[in-house]
Amino acid sequence: MTHQLQALDICKRFGQHEVLKGVSLSASAGDVIAIIGSSGSGKSTFLRCINLLERPHSGRVLVQGEELQLRTAKDGMLQAVNAKQLQTMRSKLAMVFQHFNLWALALGLLGLALRGHRRDV
Repeated sequence: MTHQLQALDICKRFGQHEVLKGVSLSASAGDVIAIIGSSGSGKSTFLRCINLLERPHSGRVLVQGEELQLRTAKDGMLQAVNAKQLQTMRSKLAMVFQHFNLWALALGLLGLALRGHRRDV
């Protein structure tokens, strides 16, 4: 079975502080994955590294079996070789970050939907 998403041996540091030390994840079609951990443990950084919103120092990312082509830049971090490939891969991924507040958004949309069906008595 081909994984829809693979993040392999992702490493990221801020200065001398290594926040991700070879973290890997594989997801198949239909998987729903929750990454949990204490504040500051690197959850959001890991997700941001998968789609290069945060540039990792090493690792590999594959989406639907296609590897994102990366190279090491002068600053020592990875960057996409092809911006179009990165954009295409990002369009295939969906991630929800902490504090996104989906519940409030859902209640707001529900309120708008109900307003259209309200009858004055």
